[in-house]
Amino acid sequence: MKNQECYDKNGNFIGWFSRSVAVVGIPILKENEQYYILASQRGEGTPDEEYRGMWNLCCGYLDFDETTEEAVLREIKEETGVDLNYEHIELIGINSDPTSDKRQNVSFRYLISLSQDKSFYEEQFSHANNEKDEVGDIAFININDVDKYQWAFNHVHVISLALSQYWTNEMNERTRALIRQSKKLEN
Repeated sequence: MKNQECYDKNGNFIGWFSRSVAVVGIPILKENEQYYILASQRGEGTPDEEYRGMWNLCCGYLDFDETTEEAVLREIKEETGVDLNYEHIELIGINSDPTSDKRQNVSFRYLISLSQDKSFYEEQFSHANNEKDEVGDIAFININDVDKYQWAFNHVHVISLALSQYWTNEMNERTRALIRQSKKLEN
């Protein structure tokens, strides 16, 4: 389908109807040598009936006057109540494949490394900013249990990509720390 012109009720051209920009947040936490991702369950009020009751990463659409980073942090707060900052956010991919999603969204995927323990974030869990019945349960899911859940959209694939990037980052940081330590020992 081609982009379509959009007009207001008076017939004035206001823009184009085209593919939407979406964001996906993958908050990940390491605690007691275990890794967890923050996710939520699709509620009864979610517009996609086929995904109701399934789990998903925090995701949504880019609003006017906001960056994709602002959008992903806003979506996390809206869907879970957790208020995050920019310190540990990293763009890990953009999916523009029109065949990967029925809406053909262009999705910006962000890995967010959480620095506090689970209880710090769990105390913030809230449905206060959700659209009516949009979100069911909110939880940190152990990555060893991801395959035990039914995931909406292609989020199980996104989780796999995010974990690969997270571990690469973690290994690079460990390597840098070892190099710094060996240089100190040389002196």
